Amino acid sequence: MSELLKLRAQDAEDIQVIAAVLQDSIAPVCDMTYKPDEKTFIMVVHRFRWDRAGSLDPGQTEGPCFERICCALEVEGVEAVQRQGFDKAECDRMLELLTVLPGPDSLQFVFAGGAKLKLKVGSWRLRIEDFGESWPTPHQPCHVT
Repeated sequence: MSELLKLRAQDAEDIQVIAAVLQDSIAPVCDMTYKPDEKTFIMVVHRFRWDRAGSLDPGQTEGPCFERICCALEVEGVEAVQRQGFDKAECDRMLELLTVLPGPDSLQFVFAGGAKLKLKVGSWRLRIEDFGESWPTPHQPCHVT
């Protein structure tokens, strides 16, 4: 089994690390859940493993090896969820995560194409954890500047 990532964040500085790790993750809309009674938001993403991008697996003789892995994200202390540019009923839609931005009372997930997810938070804690086996992908995310 490949090495699994597990991180926690509790402030804006920590979020910078989380944003870098989650950049270019694919987020299926159907895998986003808000539990208002528990003040918890959960999302599962297909994380691009930038930490392994371009490395060769043992026995591989040509070409870079790119991988994705499932990663669970949980935010505690969520008071409300606002969506922009997508609807939670769009179960088949996949969003490409560009970054995570902390605000004074919010965490905002910014996706390609103008979609955003804003979590209104008070005292909050975020954690991410990889699970399952990674899988190969021939595609490396590319950003036009």
